[in-house]
Amino acid sequence: MKQDVVCNMQVDGDNAPDTCVYKGKTYYFCSEGCKDRFLKNPELFIADIKKKTDIYCVACQTEILDEFYIKKDGPYCCERCYFRDKFLGDVLDRMEGTFLATIEAFVDAIDAREHEVGNHSYRVTQFAMILAKKMGIKGREMVAIYCGSLLHDLGKIGIPDAILLKQGKLSEEEFKIIARHPEIGDRILSHIGYLSKASEIVYSHHEHYDGSGYPEGLRGDAIPLGARIFAVCDALDALTVNRPYSKAVSFKEARKRIISGSGTSFDPGVVEEFLNAEDDLKGFVSKIMF
Repeated sequence: MKQDVVCNMQVDGDNAPDTCVYKGKTYYFCSEGCKDRFLKNPELFIADIKKKTDIYCVACQTEILDEFYIKKDGPYCCERCYFRDKFLGDVLDRMEGTFLATIEAFVDAIDAREHEVGNHSYRVTQFAMILAKKMGIKGREMVAIYCGSLLHDLGKIGIPDAILLKQGKLSEEEFKIIARHPEIGDRILSHIGYLSKASEIVYSHHEHYDGSGYPEGLRGDAIPLGARIFAVCDALDALTVNRPYSKAVSFKEARKRIISGSGTSFDPGVVEEFLNAEDDLKGFVSKIMF
């Protein structure tokens, strides 16, 4: 895992959207915006002693060393924090900062175990926020989708490394073991009142619209809406990021495959909303903005 030297956010070195070499060292950035800020004055960000400004990002409390993003309730340290405000609206206002930081630290630990797809949880959550906002979801429902998407793979902490990290096809018995991760995640979260709705997404994120998924084989609207939204976003990330067993495809090809899964893997109504949101989604593919 690499760190953006401008905004201090973690980025995946293999899938970082922007990099540059300065004085023989490679730097990784969460976005083109952070890269541009670095190139304007590299020494500002790599100096041993950085000049204090006493200006802090309203989202993450990181000290801002140079120019910053302004909105009516800014400032923000980078595009990722600006993204949080733009797409999540009042979600962060409903979540105490330490609680959010704890969830995100947990997610970093989960993604670190599957290092070849690092930042997957953040990317798919980003997509889910964009799509849910397009569908008019807000308030507590958005909080549930945010937390459920981030924590969807929480149950994998109960799966042995020999199976979770296996290269190649799983045996039938191994698949049965890894297929338990939604139930494990649900057991961990369901007793936490604030995360009870999020746990529905964790439990149902591998259900298919036609009833062919797991663990319950739920069909149609019996699958929680958040899980139906997540399924489309998960597919988008799986298709557009290189993995050991599959090469990334273009957004255009991913769009085609998601459409082909409408009515089987995916809720047709959610797929329709995905198409309405594709301009927003396309801009964030392969990036990690929050």
